[in-house]
Amino acid sequence: MALIIETGSIVAGADSFATVAEFATYAGNYGRAVPSDDEEVEALLRRAALQMDALAWNGALLSPYQSLSWPRYGVMIDGWAVPSNEVPAKVKLGQMALAAEIYADDSAPAELKSGPIIREKVGPLETEYGDAPRSLTKPVATRQSTAFFASYTGSPASLAMVRA
Repeated sequence: MALIIETGSIVAGADSFATVAEFATYAGNYGRAVPSDDEEVEALLRRAALQMDALAWNGALLSPYQSLSWPRYGVMIDGWAVPSNEVPAKVKLGQMALAAEIYADDSAPAELKSGPIIREKVGPLETEYGDAPRSLTKPVATRQSTAFFASYTGSPASLAMVRA
């Protein structure tokens, strides 16, 4: 099922900010591995958009009926008001970064998601693993995508609310 793209005009049923083609360009520009199947890419973009709804965005939704977390009003970046009828480029880039991170997590071999073997018993085979390295256990939302989202999710030094 084709993605429904939010453009900033509160598109009914929107489930992504980025298109499959934009995600392919992003992946090429940032050297990220992504699936070649369009349906898999669409699913990743939908999952990323859903995860984005859990973030504490600045400003407020334009409508209680909009499908996604953007567009928003009352958002300022370095003293400039973010137009309430658009989705900022960094929000769109953040969705694509998050989708690539989700894919990397999904694709990582199980042995990379566990720690070193700390006990092994040969006789009816028993293996115990230690904790996974901290770098591998970070939640997806604490990686590169947060660099794109930082100005829009409560960084007090660069963001302020506008009173309507």
